[in-house]
Amino acid sequence: MRFFKVFLLFFILPFLAKSQPGPDGKITIGKVDSIWSGTLKENSYYVVYTPPSYSNTIYLPKKYPVLYLLDGDAHFHSVTGLLQFLSSGINGNYVIPEMIVIGMPNTDRTRDLTPTHTDKGPDGRELPFLRTSDGMSNFFKFLKNELIPHVDSSYHTSSYRVLVGYSLGGIAAINALYTIPETFNSYIAIDPSLWYDNQVLMKKAKDYFSKASLKGKILFLGQANTITPTDTSPNLHFESIAQFNSIMESFNRSGLRYRYKYYSDDDHGSSPLISEYDGLRFIFDGYKVNYSQLTENPGLIKEQFKNLSARLGSEFLPPEDVINSMGYQSMQRGDSSKAIGIFQLNIDLYPSSYNVWDSMGEALMYASDYKKAIACYEKSIALNPKNDNGKEMIKKMKEKENQLFPDQHAVQPRPIC
Repeated sequence: MRFFKVFLLFFILPFLAKSQPGPDGKITIGKVDSIWSGTLKENSYYVVYTPPSYSNTIYLPKKYPVLYLLDGDAHFHSVTGLLQFLSSGINGNYVIPEMIVIGMPNTDRTRDLTPTHTDKGPDGRELPFLRTSDGMSNFFKFLKNELIPHVDSSYHTSSYRVLVGYSLGGIAAINALYTIPETFNSYIAIDPSLWYDNQVLMKKAKDYFSKASLKGKILFLGQANTITPTDTSPNLHFESIAQFNSIMESFNRSGLRYRYKYYSDDDHGSSPLISEYDGLRFIFDGYKVNYSQLTENPGLIKEQFKNLSARLGSEFLPPEDVINSMGYQSMQRGDSSKAIGIFQLNIDLYPSSYNVWDSMGEALMYASDYKKAIACYEKSIALNPKNDNGKEMIKKMKEKENQLFPDQHAVQPRPIC
């Protein structure tokens, strides 16, 4: 596609146009939706974020991983902001894939995010807010059997799912790994309340992670500094997380990929944002493309994403728009041969995209290989009959061919691009 003259602006500020106010003067980050839950016997609301490329009309439609966010009403802005910054090309950042976010508030947070019933806090005293505890199994049924199928049928989703939870949501993430490990691929547990009900989940860790088969699953555990100078007895919240980590370091034989990080400068309230950042970077380690390597040897990028997909258990490809932009960058430097190699990578990855053939046609045209360029444009038009740019380029090149080879053009067979 003819982005050649505007490439630098596109590459540096790809989200600028996306963030402009709409007709009502508002910038929309997400939308509220709902589903009736027969399991919970209520109308369950959730908030949806779709990434900047979701509504594109140029590139081949994507299927996006989905991040399910517990306490979505509190953390929706931070998580969607991180994803926008890390995946949509701001400052050239493509270090994690673009994702759909489903933020889940709860009608009764205590009910949904606790695995057993207790009314006692970490110090053994009764806590009134715990009276409705012990509804997590029903909440998981709602997630697995109702919400996730509804989201998959309503949005362009891939099979890869991440579950993020904080505090009570953190133990929900860990218990999901215990009880419904087939539902999510990766988990981020942020300062989880592992003190809950006399450490009921922490006490299961040794036996579970020494025997379970969790190859391909990922758990990131972030711990805040919740120790205060006024503590006169062991801090059960802090100690329970530390004990869980010790068990993981000594007894995890499950194949689970695990990382723990302690944030000495963050308390329980400030730990979510930094944990979300580090957790997402850990899960998608290996996604970031070395662009100088791409320019010199595009085939290495295919191998990189092949290995990443094998490790994550789901197909991940380098983004079509990013590869396309790198090809045009090589063209702007006057290196058509490297641009052709990069565009060929995009053709190999996305052969059904009209845009990749259009871009290759342009690179070949600038290299004065008109016959192959025309063949590529014709392929692009076959995939998208509305590609008027391709039709115009073919017309111009045929006129050029007639000028250069007036006696040969009519009898030369058309090469296959």
